[in-house]
Amino acid sequence: MIHRIDENDGQLYLSERRARALKTWEKVIEAHEHDEVIEATVTQVVKGGVLVDLGMRGFVPASQIRRQPVGNLDELVGKKLRLKVIDLDHKRHRVVLSQRQVLEEELNQKKQELLGTLQVGQIREGVVVRLAEFGAFVDLGGIDGLIHNSELSYARIKHPSEVVKIGDTVSVEVMKFDPDAKKVSLSLKHALPDPWVEHVEALFEGNKLIAQVVKVTPNYLLVEIVPGVLAMVPKGEFDTAKQYSPGEDVEVTLLTINQGTRRITGSIQHVADVSPDELAEFVPEDAFSPLGTELASPV
Repeated sequence: MIHRIDENDGQLYLSERRARALKTWEKVIEAHEHDEVIEATVTQVVKGGVLVDLGMRGFVPASQIRRQPVGNLDELVGKKLRLKVIDLDHKRHRVVLSQRQVLEEELNQKKQELLGTLQVGQIREGVVVRLAEFGAFVDLGGIDGLIHNSELSYARIKHPSEVVKIGDTVSVEVMKFDPDAKKVSLSLKHALPDPWVEHVEALFEGNKLIAQVVKVTPNYLLVEIVPGVLAMVPKGEFDTAKQYSPGEDVEVTLLTINQGTRRITGSIQHVADVSPDELAEFVPEDAFSPLGTELASPV
């Protein structure tokens, strides 16, 4: 690049460095105009971010390096970043770049691709990324789905940490899918043995079992007779004067078993002269709702 001409003798003063910098600047402008990704190596940590070598210096703010905050910027020196130009100063030939924008665009693309292939009933692999009181969130590869506590296990659980932990790879079934809201409901129970099949030898009328009380109401008790299988003990089949507590063990006689609806009634103090038809009068229909989701088939 000719950067000066001597007025006296016409001698040309040339600069290879300035020519290289000008060509680099032209490439940076072109990448900005066409929204292209460029690679550059981190050369130095400075206040507020890092410098990269584009053939000229470029600045990447710390907030634009990753989608999550970066802890130690020094670890990035010598590493390549995939960047997009987000700001240019033409007078000073200064450029500001972002890798975060590249990562977010790629994530959005993955989400759109995933949204186009998700279907109810599909089995997908994902990674547990967050736990809440009501369930576990699983990254399916761009979209997070929720496994509600009731879909983590056939047995009743108080917290998802009883079943999974962050970082676990799990096989889940897509239960519900709202493409507009990008909400996915998942189930982990499909990969677990069905307790109604696993404990079939114990599920017959007249059998006596040690069960655990899981819910107490004035009209009925809900007890877990085997892990993952609940039974209703209606009023008249337990001593209403006694104070029952969740977690308490009680002896239960199985009175009626409906394999179709997966509803079981039992008795703690069986009344021999009460017929099954009369027994049904003691069981309020709404007792199985919302608990019906707990007693119903997972299919």
